[in-house]
Amino acid sequence: MSIRTFLRLSAAIAFAAGATWASASDSHSVDVSLSSAMSVKGQLLSPGDYRFSWSGSADKVDVTIERGHNVVAKVAAKLEQRPSETPNQEVITRTPKTGSRVLEELRPAGEKTALVFSGS
Repeated sequence: MSIRTFLRLSAAIAFAAGATWASASDSHSVDVSLSSAMSVKGQLLSPGDYRFSWSGSADKVDVTIERGHNVVAKVAAKLEQRPSETPNQEVITRTPKTGSRVLEELRPAGEKTALVFSGS
């Protein structure tokens, strides 16, 4: 193998590794335990354990919500920056006059970003 071929191959491998890392960094997930029923973007979530996975940035985030290995909802959201890291995971809800809880935000522990479902 010539030195030129070796350098090209090395560059291609380095590029591919960087591209894989970049795409992985755009995808996030967090496990959430809901103690009561609530809806998110019109989808009802009963109490239990869920995994929220998302990709995208800023105003265009695609969120997949799974329970076990089953997808229960796919919704849109946006990411908003907070001034400081959230020490513990927070699930922010509101209760409109209808009485049923609505998921407004999900704030993963140790992050400055919040996954916002309201107004998105």
